[in-house]
Amino acid sequence: MFILPVSLMGCHPNNISNNLNLTEDISSIEVYEWDSDVFVTTIEDHELINELIKELNSASTYSTANMDYPLPDNELIFKNDDNKNIFRIGYYHEVVNLGVKGRYLDVQEDIMYQVELKLPFY
Repeated sequence: MFILPVSLMGCHPNNISNNLNLTEDISSIEVYEWDSDVFVTTIEDHELINELIKELNSASTYSTANMDYPLPDNELIFKNDDNKNIFRIGYYHEVVNLGVKGRYLDVQEDIMYQVELKLPFY
């Protein structure tokens, strides 16, 4: 009975290892509208930023490489103390199911993160 679930887990080729290991100190997250690059806000709540990074670093992920999906509502740009862009990720206002349920999609890498943390900006 135990062997069956383990063998079935290996049959899901879109489940991928989470390779995000964001360790650099992030001081802010700039939020832009995805489709127009219009600036929305800057998130500077360090507790919220650290919680989001922790969840993204440990999240289950799913490859969206062979999927059609709506683009995210927003783009989040993680910045360090020197205002250097460290990481970019898409953000959906509502939880979506793209292999895993979440709000965060790395469009460049075709990776959906199973993180539902809602950001307080809209």
